[in-house]
Amino acid sequence: MARRWISTSNQYHDLSAEQAVLGSMLIDSSCIRTVAGRLREADFGQILNQKIYAVMVSMDMDGRAVDGLTVADALHASDDTRRYLAELMEATPTSANVMEYAAIVQECARRRGLKSALGTALEALDNGADQADVLPGLETTISDINARSGSDLLEPQEQIDRFFRHRERIDGGEAPYVRTGLRQLDKLLGGGMVKTGLYFLAARPGMGKTALAIAIAEYVASTIGPVAMVSMEMSDEQVTARRVAALAKLDSSVILTETMTDAEYRKASEAARIIGRTPLYVTAGKAYTPGRMASMVRGRKDCRLVVVDHFSLFLLPGRQASHIEYASAAHTLKRLAQAMDAPVLCLAQLNRENESRNDKRPRISDLRATGAAEEDADGVILLHREDYYDPKFERKPQEPVVVEATLAKNRHGRTGRVELSFWPETNTFREKFVK
Repeated sequence: MARRWISTSNQYHDLSAEQAVLGSMLIDSSCIRTVAGRLREADFGQILNQKIYAVMVSMDMDGRAVDGLTVADALHASDDTRRYLAELMEATPTSANVMEYAAIVQECARRRGLKSALGTALEALDNGADQADVLPGLETTISDINARSGSDLLEPQEQIDRFFRHRERIDGGEAPYVRTGLRQLDKLLGGGMVKTGLYFLAARPGMGKTALAIAIAEYVASTIGPVAMVSMEMSDEQVTARRVAALAKLDSSVILTETMTDAEYRKASEAARIIGRTPLYVTAGKAYTPGRMASMVRGRKDCRLVVVDHFSLFLLPGRQASHIEYASAAHTLKRLAQAMDAPVLCLAQLNRENESRNDKRPRISDLRATGAAEEDADGVILLHREDYYDPKFERKPQEPVVVEATLAKNRHGRTGRVELSFWPETNTFREKFVK
């Protein structure tokens, strides 16, 4: 098989397997699309093999005939390359085993990728880099490698088998989503937030988005399982004060900054005992890069929900345009949800565009991180308080305000709007007008 082109194969480069894949594609173009569903151009270790593969895939996509002559013409091949193409076809008697050869090529590519990532990480550590900065990149590479452990395109029977395994889990009582604890919102979502889903909860300041996120986190942690809340805006003491206020029905500002009465202390102490038994893990108001945050959360493999407060506070490298870096951050959140098999609920600030409109209700276009949320999000929930913009509104003591929760995007169902009751002092949400 084209001996002058072959070097010794090892666990990082198997040129014989690469040549067998290319030879199969040359003698039987019907297998090109099957191979293209599994291999990328960069999976080939030899540059010439990369070029030949890329040309054949491109030609097939354009509907052009693929054989030794047409590929040579497309490559503007030299005499040596034309002989190489001929030798590839001569040494490949059948294309029947092409996917076995492709599996070998892909395994070598994964090994090269892991070796390169480990080498980069070691070099960074040797140069004094903090391990917290090195781990996210290494974990991302490993995650990508694991995601490509098989073909990206599933065979028809495999699709059916996976679907019925999914149905068996549901029929066995395992819900495919995580409920928020607010029935109207869950119904609008189609049952709840889907596992592996990324959801943005967005609003202008003062609408109650953090209070709602904490309420959802509290419900999930107390009824379903552990929750990780990455608070990059509030300290852990502030988050805890809000939790105590909601459970004890006390004013959160009193709990955090003022002297409490004996009765208030008793209520707060009882709420604290409940919180102490609830698996809701909270960070201490520190900002993170998206990668570092994802690495930290992955350490708790049992989490059923991840809450991030909030999107605009991520530490970004600043090497690219902001919309590109925010899009990358949103993609990291989506991949985290997939890796954890749990929804990620990320809070986000809206810009001031709604304040110049007669109808103050927010729109999905008001998101600050333009396009990032819409592209990767499974759902976008927008909060709005009409009373906030009404100078004549007078609220009676202990009376809730109405918060509109608009599901502006829902990848898995319909969109719409529900109304919730919100007590700002105690940071409490309930179904509309339930007191």
